[in-house]
Amino acid sequence: MPRYLADTSIWSWANKRERPDITAKLAVRVAGDDVVTCVPVALEVMHRADSTARYAQLYRDLLDPLDWLALTEEATWRAMDVQQGLAARSDGAHRRPPIDFFIAAIAELHDDIVLWAFDSDYGVIASFTGQPVELEASTGPGH
Repeated sequence: MPRYLADTSIWSWANKRERPDITAKLAVRVAGDDVVTCVPVALEVMHRADSTARYAQLYRDLLDPLDWLALTEEATWRAMDVQQGLAARSDGAHRRPPIDFFIAAIAELHDDIVLWAFDSDYGVIASFTGQPVELEASTGPGH
């Protein structure tokens, strides 16, 4: 049974009224212990907290209950390898947010992890790595 590394885009859209389907899907997967996280995702998610109290609440409620995947040295070098490989494949293919390479590498190093996101940059990365990715339908411009 796969588990899902939910990208920041999933957490963000799950908190918006425009996508109750994502809110429900995330809730079901979290309840089934099917969602994991990692430090790069946590840093992005927690960046949005607007106060000390909100930070503590978000961390406690959203991230603390999850299993965590480590950003290992192997993952950091895999992120670099993938970026270099995309650069060699075609001009501009490597121009993805640096943090996305780390998140994808963390997921790729685990056989049972599917990278789950809205972000089409992960589709480009996965087309190179061959790793499983579940991309949600676009939410409009910018996603």
